[in-house]
Amino acid sequence: MLSVASAGITRRFIVGFEACMVTFWQALMVNDWRMTSETLAYVTLGGLAIALIYSIYTDIRYRLIFNKITAPIALAAPIFWYATGGISLSEIGIHLLTATLVFILFAIAFRFGAMGGGDVKLFAALALWWPWFDVVRMVLYASILGAIVTIVFVIIHKVKQRDGRARIPYGVAICLSGLWIAGERIFNHFT
Repeated sequence: MLSVASAGITRRFIVGFEACMVTFWQALMVNDWRMTSETLAYVTLGGLAIALIYSIYTDIRYRLIFNKITAPIALAAPIFWYATGGISLSEIGIHLLTATLVFILFAIAFRFGAMGGGDVKLFAALALWWPWFDVVRMVLYASILGAIVTIVFVIIHKVKQRDGRARIPYGVAICLSGLWIAGERIFNHFT
């Protein structure tokens, strides 16, 4: 259960995010600016980045990835598909199949206690965004980053001499791999 203080932090983040979005849309209306598909793609990638950074914070702080962050990530994927021109039925089917396979794969890991339910849902939500070959790269990046995160948190656990097993926030690795793939869309868009 979250404390009152942590609920307040979450509420302030959501209110601040909503205020930023309202200001953004007001700026669009005042300047009579038309949103192109490229701009829409960058806006959705920016929203994804904000949600992933917030998920990193909550996973480190509370060892939780909130559904109220994961659900909008999944629901924004079709907007990104539209903005990038990937809205044909066959492409949508491939996105949905890839996300389903990712969910099943990591649900098995969840069943054996290798990762949490929030991690599984976040992986599946991110898998909706990218083509299947980028999802394979994202899983590879998350595996490598997950090993690094595990080593760091086991060392911290040992240094602080805590009892029991170290609780590893694997969502950090998932979010960083998602940011990596999203960053490639932003910074390498000419290749």
